Amino acid sequence: MQVATIDTSRSWTVKDYQKLEEGLLAQLIEGQLVTSPAPSPNHQRVLRELFKTFNSFELKGEILFSPVDVYLDHETVFQPDLIFISQSDVSRISSRGIEGAPNLVVEVLSPSNSFIDRNIKKRRFLEAGAGEYWLIDPANKTLEIYSDSIEQPSLYLVETGTVSSLLLPKINFELSKLFT
Repeated sequence: MQVATIDTSRSWTVKDYQKLEEGLLAQLIEGQLVTSPAPSPNHQRVLRELFKTFNSFELKGEILFSPVDVYLDHETVFQPDLIFISQSDVSRISSRGIEGAPNLVVEVLSPSNSFIDRNIKKRRFLEAGAGEYWLIDPANKTLEIYSDSIEQPSLYLVETGTVSSLLLPKINFELSKLFT
């Protein structure tokens, strides 16, 4: 059996990234290939509850969850945990993934991805036009929503409180629902 190796000593492009084996948990971040282990069961439980909650609001558009590639430029491909693309923007969905920033991006933090999600991905998605960027931290039971500012969340909740989206007014639920 042959073992594949990944050369991280060089800069990568989208063309290089697309040659990887399907199913590999990897992102292309400004020319650097970054791999990560599979998410923990608790991470996946939070993601499942969030998807079910979003799905219950019957939003007009597409709700997709990881892994799905989001192409921001020729050196950046992210795999957010959950995204929403409005009906008017569904043409961004191509055969290879999502072309450009989704309307709403959600990341569920894990120890291995916290720095990237809190810093690089938040900045890049908001600069690329995402209307909202959510960070959910299962360990601390927090939720942060960023929209107008990269530094200051428009909503910050700890353990309890009502989650509401300025971008999608239909979304309104109790944060504690995600951590059951």
